[in-house]
Amino acid sequence: MLVGYYGGTFDPVHLGHTHAALAVVGALALSEVRMVLAARPGHRGLPMSDTETRWAMLELACAEHEALVPDDMEIRRAGESYTVTTLESVREANPDALPCWILGQDAFATLPIWHRWQDLLEHCNLIVVDRPGDRRDEPAEVRALCERHECDTLRRDSLGQIVRLELPMLEISASEIRRRIAAGQPVEHLLAADVCTYITRHRLYQSEEDPI
Repeated sequence: MLVGYYGGTFDPVHLGHTHAALAVVGALALSEVRMVLAARPGHRGLPMSDTETRWAMLELACAEHEALVPDDMEIRRAGESYTVTTLESVREANPDALPCWILGQDAFATLPIWHRWQDLLEHCNLIVVDRPGDRRDEPAEVRALCERHECDTLRRDSLGQIVRLELPMLEISASEIRRRIAAGQPVEHLLAADVCTYITRHRLYQSEEDPI
């Protein structure tokens, strides 16, 4: 069974995240996308908000969409949050699962710095979507990986595929939202209403100091 997985720090989760996940649901006819909160990301700076705060916002954002399921597997697991470890856990719990890991083209271009990145396709298909305004050149290692594994269409009975989806994405970034909040600028159009209310109520991202 094909299941989508979309990982991120979600600091905060915004309409760009949910739009991308739902677009992949529609394009690949997935039953759901599990939104996996990276509790302790291993290859980037620490999130500005703590895990509990980011999880609360993720639950609020997913509650609006039946096809989006917040997933806390990385919160429950000790140690740093590595995608390959998460996928191994998914496959161990359900050997028949065919995970489709969704990521933006910007993240895909950085694949060689990921922990055990060469092992990813043993455990999933990679679904690559464009990140508006951030089209990065792919290094030679990624281009070589694509030569071996990229497919025009997704086969629904196997793993090890790289599929690029040309879908309209929203040009929204979490860092821009944090900057706008710190500057007192409106962000209501960039966030789910309940997430926006939560941020306001808890006075999140008021500081201009941003670790990411």
